[in-house]
Amino acid sequence: MFTLLKQETYKLLKRPSFTIFWLFLIVFQLAMAIFGKVYPQTFQPENLFLNDFYAPVLIVFYIIAVGSTQLSSENQYGTLKALLYRQYSSSKVLVSKWLTLLGCALCFYGRSLVMTFLLKVIFFQNKFSLTLQVSTHQPIWQAMLMNTVSEFLTLLFLAAFVLLLATLFDNSTPAIIVGISAYFVVSVFNQLMFMLIDQHDWLKWNPVNMLNFGAQLNSPKLSSLTHLGINQMMIGYIAYGSIFLILGLIVFRRRNLR
Repeated sequence: MFTLLKQETYKLLKRPSFTIFWLFLIVFQLAMAIFGKVYPQTFQPENLFLNDFYAPVLIVFYIIAVGSTQLSSENQYGTLKALLYRQYSSSKVLVSKWLTLLGCALCFYGRSLVMTFLLKVIFFQNKFSLTLQVSTHQPIWQAMLMNTVSEFLTLLFLAAFVLLLATLFDNSTPAIIVGISAYFVVSVFNQLMFMLIDQHDWLKWNPVNMLNFGAQLNSPKLSSLTHLGINQMMIGYIAYGSIFLILGLIVFRRRNLR
């Protein structure tokens, strides 16, 4: 298993897109900081800091794209069959890809956090203090970390669903489209879903509602809209995520045993 993880990590790091995205993320956060410095009324420095200079949004898109293309690209070039022929079980191959993707996400989130604090020191040292109290009655640094955790939990749930879709299709396009669409559904159509939940309480157990787990962990008052306590949300979140991964594993094994 360790050998597979090393191979998957090596393949990921050698992807041109990895280096390009790594550099692009740095440039993007730097650009947002400059905008905040030059146009503080439009790009409020405190909000930029709270949102990691919007790096998590880009990370979501990148991880969804990588998770969707991991299998399709290897099927296309025949490297997946080579792995399966080398006495590696299909389960180990797929799990190694999942773990590599998780490590990649953690790496990018960690890098974005470091960059966020550096930009705060470089551009906004005298603009606001890290102990500034925000609307959630937390110091701004703590609120920023909680926002990052919320985004990360949303990404993990989406990734589990996208990885399931990636095992169903040889083409990565459907997985990418559905994954990104689901991300925007939570952002744009949440209010409509909350209205439906108010009318039909059983809808609170739908998987889209579970995407609010991170947000509710950050803001417990959201339970009045999701109709679920934090423990119920956590159970539903873990249950659906596990189901997506298990189904993906079953589909992957059956397709490669034919």
